[in-house]
Amino acid sequence: MSMNGIDISLWQKGLDLSKIKCDFVIIKATEGLTIVDPQFRNFVTQAKALNKPMGFYHFARPDKNKAIDEARWYVEAVKPWMRQGILALDWECGDLSNTAWALAWLDEVKRLTGVKPMIYTSQYVVNTYDFSKIAAGDYGLWVAKWRDKAPDYNYDMSNAGSKPKLKWWSFYAVWQWTSVGRLNGYGGNLDCDIFMGDVKAWNLYAGKTEPKTYTVQEGDTLTGIAGKTGTSVDDIVKKNGLIHTGQVLLV
Repeated sequence: MSMNGIDISLWQKGLDLSKIKCDFVIIKATEGLTIVDPQFRNFVTQAKALNKPMGFYHFARPDKNKAIDEARWYVEAVKPWMRQGILALDWECGDLSNTAWALAWLDEVKRLTGVKPMIYTSQYVVNTYDFSKIAAGDYGLWVAKWRDKAPDYNYDMSNAGSKPKLKWWSFYAVWQWTSVGRLNGYGGNLDCDIFMGDVKAWNLYAGKTEPKTYTVQEGDTLTGIAGKTGTSVDDIVKKNGLIHTGQVLLV
């Protein structure tokens, strides 16, 4: 099972997601330490209205800033949509051999959000530099590998070329296979991607979880349920901001 999608930024200003076919969309959120992409909120609003699986990426500037600072800037920008989309680091600028910077960013985002981000970079970069610690940290890979600059239409991968061959990772989550994709409903070039999974897998990468349910009765002591404490159903709901419907507590 796989899904076809696109990644977009201010360069696709004017794109109407309702007029094109895509199973998911990955949106540029931030860059460096001062930039929020001007189209970020617009594209997120569109994607949410269409119930599209989303991702949010940060364009790293290791040549200018500390990884921790950029991670915090990014998290602040995407906070309103936390666990609603995949988090990702775009690693294509500056000293790309400085994978310690990338790891520090990934670790800090994980610490702040509880969600592991992906890292985006090219097949060449993956195979040229030492990503062993990032791969060992179980951070997912979104890899770019294009065969050529000839247009590809409506996710036709017949000219996509061979699949990525990678060091460090045994598999990739997303393959950006062209930068000149063309889709009906939009007149410009698009980065086209294939996600190696279904919506359920996407949601796991995004950190989405289904609420756990517990059957309880009034008067029960609920100490220990998902770390919540209380002496009655009403008490635990009030203390912990949970939802109680009938005899079911949603945690």
